[in-house]
Amino acid sequence: MLICAGSDLESDLRRTLFWREDLERYVTERADEARMLVFSTEPNVVVVELDLPGTDRLVESLRASLPHPVSIVGLSRAPAAAPARPADAGLVDAVLALPPGPEWDQRLVDVLEVPTRKQVRFDVSFHVEARLRHQPVAERGLALNISAGGLLIDGPHLRLHAGDDVSLSLQIPGQGDPVEGRARVVRQPIEQRLGLRFEAFSGDGDARIRDFLGSLGSPPAP
Repeated sequence: MLICAGSDLESDLRRTLFWREDLERYVTERADEARMLVFSTEPNVVVVELDLPGTDRLVESLRASLPHPVSIVGLSRAPAAAPARPADAGLVDAVLALPPGPEWDQRLVDVLEVPTRKQVRFDVSFHVEARLRHQPVAERGLALNISAGGLLIDGPHLRLHAGDDVSLSLQIPGQGDPVEGRARVVRQPIEQRLGLRFEAFSGDGDARIRDFLGSLGSPPAP
């Protein structure tokens, strides 16, 4: 978990679920430092005090750049009737009014579950080309399922191993040109199948992946 908030809030936050013993926390008061920390720590939950300078850009960059599911929580000192700007744009998952109160308890339980819900996997079937970074030869496989965080691919000739950094080319149905990006091999659940965690996408690849997942999660037209 990454918390970007003023030091005066720490004593209040320590009395909430954000300070659970099983959560690893990184704390900063500066939005620019938070933007750097988020890529090195890969948090599943980011808590942002919306009144700090630069937090609008921080929230926008989190939604545009992170390759894995994240729950973004805004802390606001504004009256409850005054919506926070990032929330208006649909960029945060929850806005909690300061100071913390009893109503936070259930909201925090929901917030901490958001990344898990975003990891829902969909069965798919499309071609994937993967190659070790800086290597010219690509290997071809078939995507079996996909989530916001990665995908499972099948291929009898895949010579990749857990920990390998790879370049990806995803031939997503109905999207024309392939989606290009980077991933890390994170597991080999059974022989000839590999689990990949998305690291980053080129151009508008992240938005195209989100659109594709949105279409998979939508009910079929009547």
